[in-house]
Amino acid sequence: MHHIILNLTINMTSKWHIGSGEGSLILDRLINKDSRGRPFIPGSTLKGVIRESCEKLSRTLGFPEPSDPHQTDLTIQDNFRPTVDLQSPIDRIFGNKFEGGQLFFRDARLENDPLYNFRKTQARICKYRKLGTAKDKHLFSTEYAAPMVFKTTIEGHHENLVSIVETDPPFEYCLLIAGILNIVHLGGDKSTGCGKTEIVFDSIKFNEKPILMDTIFEYLDSTMYMEAKA
Repeated sequence: MHHIILNLTINMTSKWHIGSGEGSLILDRLINKDSRGRPFIPGSTLKGVIRESCEKLSRTLGFPEPSDPHQTDLTIQDNFRPTVDLQSPIDRIFGNKFEGGQLFFRDARLENDPLYNFRKTQARICKYRKLGTAKDKHLFSTEYAAPMVFKTTIEGHHENLVSIVETDPPFEYCLLIAGILNIVHLGGDKSTGCGKTEIVFDSIKFNEKPILMDTIFEYLDSTMYMEAKA
């Protein structure tokens, strides 16, 4: 059994919007807030962003192509097979429709209470992307949060991951950590400069023992991964 615990600090360095999907009489797009009115980042949002970042990094480094998590055709290869049989390190830790990935993301919560006036609002227009002109009757308003710092934990429990030596961190976990470090934006409206993000690892523990960041980067080698998996 492989076990990893990642404690993270997420520093939102610009105003940001991670939407709740709801609106009010005054604003069309509200940010996620808990029962006390404090902004937070849902674990499901973190999972989606981190998976996307890991997929990009995996392709860049030449690891086997991950399957499409949104594909509904179960006859396509890798969509409905045990994770132990899959080639992509992304599929092996995040799972597929046959077997869920044993990777758990907690909501990111504020490190300290936010300033009283942490919210900002902005009215915007909707444009035709190709024409560059505004759509008629498409004015909308968005709620943004000011820069702030969050804490969260990601925990994984997996079997049969790939490593050169049993005591070494698996390739899959190394790719996960590097993918997290590759994230520079969270939330919507990135094209307008929103959601700039800095993520720092407070601690990384593999099988209850701390591991160094230099060790992580040594295992980002697709050739070594395929040889070890064979």
